[in-house]
Amino acid sequence: MNTVNNIFERMKKSGLFIVLGIFLIYFTINAIKGDRGIFKYMYLKNKVEQANLEKTRYQAIKKDLEYKVSMLSEQSLDLDYLEERARIVLNMVENGEYIILDKDIDKH
Repeated sequence: MNTVNNIFERMKKSGLFIVLGIFLIYFTINAIKGDRGIFKYMYLKNKVEQANLEKTRYQAIKKDLEYKVSMLSEQSLDLDYLEERARIVLNMVENGEYIILDKDIDKH
């Protein structure tokens, strides 16, 4: 026990505790706020969650577009949908028809 106390006394006199304390503070701050610290980890985790939500949204849009394209394929041609798309793209109507424009319609 006396030997341990002697070692601590020598370390106090040599300033080793101060150096070790400074290293401890430095590494603790970097572990929390550094480029690879806890705050950066939480920030990146949030970014990944946002990217996954956006991916899910784009997958739903893609699935909807694939369905619409499949309705225009030769194997399963939907004539009503084809006529609707032709009218929208060509901006044409038949004689005697009226167009009511609605700004809130989703333009897919």
